Amino acid sequence: MVCVGFFNLNAISSFGDDDKNKRGDDKKNKAKREDTTKFAINNQNLIEEEDESPDTTQILFPSHDLYAIWDTVWAHPYNFNESFKMDSVCIQLVAPGDNPFVMPFKGGKTSVFGWRRYRPHYGTDIDLETGDQVVSAFDGMVRLAKYCQGYGNCVIIRHNNGLETVYGHLSKILVEAGQTLNAGDLLGLGGNTGRSRGSHLHLEFRYLGQALDTEDFIDYEKGELKDYCFTLRKADVENKYDLRALHARHKRDVGYARASKGGKYTPVGKGGIYRVRSGDNLGKIAARNHTTIKSLCKKNRIKETTVLQIGQKLKI
Repeated sequence: MVCVGFFNLNAISSFGDDDKNKRGDDKKNKAKREDTTKFAINNQNLIEEEDESPDTTQILFPSHDLYAIWDTVWAHPYNFNESFKMDSVCIQLVAPGDNPFVMPFKGGKTSVFGWRRYRPHYGTDIDLETGDQVVSAFDGMVRLAKYCQGYGNCVIIRHNNGLETVYGHLSKILVEAGQTLNAGDLLGLGGNTGRSRGSHLHLEFRYLGQALDTEDFIDYEKGELKDYCFTLRKADVENKYDLRALHARHKRDVGYARASKGGKYTPVGKGGIYRVRSGDNLGKIAARNHTTIKSLCKKNRIKETTVLQIGQKLKI
């Protein structure tokens, strides 16, 4: 088991502070940041000095030992299965000297982690009103602060223990990428942007890109952490947190059960691919695979009136 801790974020300054005093440089600095949105920590070209001074660029970002990049464009550019090589890891949520955990917003839960309406829901929805203040749960550094499809106005904060917290559907973002925050610092205002029905905060906890159930960390009734150390096991990811894999497994098991009772079952191939058979139409395929015609059309870029061909492959 590996234990992941924090180091002091107060020693880290926001990017671009030295240039802010130069009049007329704001647009140039913004363009420069956009052109270097994906920062490769191990890139040796970053060392401009000819002497053998130590490379300090690696310690600028929280949890630099786990993540190879600092990406301010894509919400989830990581591959958990490629990065997580251990059987388990102990994630220290609050270390000595850190600011204590703070609930991003104290409100009732309106939706939880799990499969919902034919799609996975990777976070916990917290009821609020548009304009309510949303704060950072832990000390950390803002990795992303922008509009993202689905999330709407979104802030993602990386913490020194390897966790990233995601705050979605904000009406207004009040921080920028590279900015350090303490637990309880204001990051934005609650809202109803992106794929959202009614004002709420979509809160996610992720580790190396893998979404985890926030209720395994937080006692929502008390508004506090359940423990100061969370043990993440690879087996838990496979059996609890990997929602798409679990859903595909469930559909397969349901199909086998139907087939054993004499019902019809057409297995979905590797990668969720279905091969069209004689007599199939979108309605039958959608019902058989527990999805919708609209979802099939969107995933396969076809119309509801498209004539299917026998042997045609469809993404489910």
